[in-house]
Amino acid sequence: MSAPDPLGARARFLAAIDKASHRGDAPVRLCEAAVIALPVQHAGITVQVGDVGLEVLCASDYIAERVEWVQVSLGEGPAWEAITTGGPVVAASLSVTDERWPVFSSEAAASGVGALYAVPLQVGAIKVGVLDLYRDSEEPMADADFADAVVVADLITAILLTVGRTGRLAEPLGPWWDQPLSSREVHQATGMIIAQLGVGAREAYVRLQAYAYLHRRLIREVAHDVVCRRLRFDSDSDNDDDLDPDPMVPA
Repeated sequence: MSAPDPLGARARFLAAIDKASHRGDAPVRLCEAAVIALPVQHAGITVQVGDVGLEVLCASDYIAERVEWVQVSLGEGPAWEAITTGGPVVAASLSVTDERWPVFSSEAAASGVGALYAVPLQVGAIKVGVLDLYRDSEEPMADADFADAVVVADLITAILLTVGRTGRLAEPLGPWWDQPLSSREVHQATGMIIAQLGVGAREAYVRLQAYAYLHRRLIREVAHDVVCRRLRFDSDSDNDDDLDPDPMVPA
């Protein structure tokens, strides 16, 4: 069994960032570098956003992006547990329903991913987000590789915090923190629901999340419809169960 090599992990990850530059998107480079430097096939980063919770910052590919948004939309999964507990969380077999996150497990099983390792991105009390590492195989990650994953998570945390010296996504944090369009639309949609329903940010986000779950859609897709004014949340709807199955309600 090989011993952990923090210096080696740091060097591999920093070198991988330079290799992972073909897409020109700074956050995505972090995910791609994690895939290059670690024995994983996919990676995603979700970030802590004020009173709202987690949002997807980036993903290495479509598979990771899909599972990341499933977690955000459902409000359950390894990433949520990692940010809540402040410690790494392992879903060793995504093909089997996990009682900790039954709905997420069934959705994740369809992705074809074998295992997920969620490592919190935080320094002390500052919770930045979560690094999710996906393996196609359910074969357990070696202890030394897992230690390297923690080192990589620490480096990503340092990169994200150093640029803006803050853990809040709401403030401009430079190119490493730039949000993809889908995340910006979630913010916009939340703001529009606040205006439509006269509720706080947290409740508005929960309504958006609940609607996405009820209609088996990703939260980013629902947010896009709200921003494009194809969907409106009316104050006379007491709960999301009363919403019409046809989500296209003229604004």
